[in-house]
Amino acid sequence: MKKLVSEYGIAWPRNSKNLKKIKKDIGKKTGVYVLTHGAMPMYVGKGQIARRVKGHARPGSSKNNYWDHFSWFVLDNSRFENQLEVILLRSLSFLCAQSKSTDRILGQEESNPTSTRMWA
Repeated sequence: MKKLVSEYGIAWPRNSKNLKKIKKDIGKKTGVYVLTHGAMPMYVGKGQIARRVKGHARPGSSKNNYWDHFSWFVLDNSRFENQLEVILLRSLSFLCAQSKSTDRILGQEESNPTSTRMWA
């Protein structure tokens, strides 16, 4: 039986040790990640996980001051990254209002934000 997620880390504290560890553990692998402040999700993103998370930790990053933990998910099949990102965004409705990508990915018009149409 195939798995959706092949590797993951849940609620890693944001510190230099973990920012180095994620690069060592997963290198350039892509997937989906969640930046949290305590237990509150603040941002959901996708891409090269280690690079993106480290980038959000830089002093000049717009998200630098808003998170203290992160979770990450490497998918067995990278073609599902968009869908997993959308599921997480839709599950966290306060983030969905800030993201234009969910409607684009789902093929919905921006004028119909409550549609439940799913992707093909």
